[in-house]
Amino acid sequence: MKRFRSLGRPQAVELCRSLLLTELSLMEQGTLLGFLLSFANNILMLLVFHLLFVNRFLDGVPNSWVYLLLGIVQWNLYVNVSLAGFSCMVYRQKIVMGYSFPRELLVIARTGAVFVPYLVELFLILCVARYFRMPITWKYLLLPVMLAAQFLFCAGLCSLFAIVGVLHRNVIPFWNVMFRLISFATPIFYLPGHLGPLANLIYSWNPFTIYMMWVRDIVGANGFPIHFTAWKIAAGSIGVFLLGYTAFRAAECKIGDSL
Repeated sequence: MKRFRSLGRPQAVELCRSLLLTELSLMEQGTLLGFLLSFANNILMLLVFHLLFVNRFLDGVPNSWVYLLLGIVQWNLYVNVSLAGFSCMVYRQKIVMGYSFPRELLVIARTGAVFVPYLVELFLILCVARYFRMPITWKYLLLPVMLAAQFLFCAGLCSLFAIVGVLHRNVIPFWNVMFRLISFATPIFYLPGHLGPLANLIYSWNPFTIYMMWVRDIVGANGFPIHFTAWKIAAGSIGVFLLGYTAFRAAECKIGDSL
């Protein structure tokens, strides 16, 4: 608990900020062009998904472009979090081995480096929503809560993936296969009702769906009425973060020997 509280000290916050800026610079080769090109994948996916699936699975859904964009951006966030987590300690091996500092700060910085482009993409999607004259409702007030909860959720996942990336590398191929299967159980390009009566059971065990449907509900692009209990989702996100943090701290002593 003392170590956890120390993360809020000015020195730790400044170190985390420096690591975040470094990670952002390295991810996009430190150039504006590199940062802009990082969105090319989402644009390509949007075009392909729109050509293949929108007319079939999203027929009649108002603002299907926004629905599809939010699904793609949300899913790519989770893909990037898993990739960042697996390579977190390995990629920055010299820093991990050469300096004494709370290594969980590197995990938080890597999560932030993935989260910043996501925030930019989300902002652009909101601009698209305004272009299509989608109304701004009181639900937009929940957007900061959703983003904070999602960041904690992603940081918890990144902590778990960081352990796997160092101590259990053989799990990574299995996770990649499972992640691909989970993508089909996540309503990226279709409505949840298309899965029939099993949909509620599948979605209740798929946290990726919860955030995807929540942000769509906030923007007004869900295509169907839905109700969210914000405090329950936020509490679950905190639980995932604490689980990941605790597991990381427990395995931290083995990281140096395995790198």
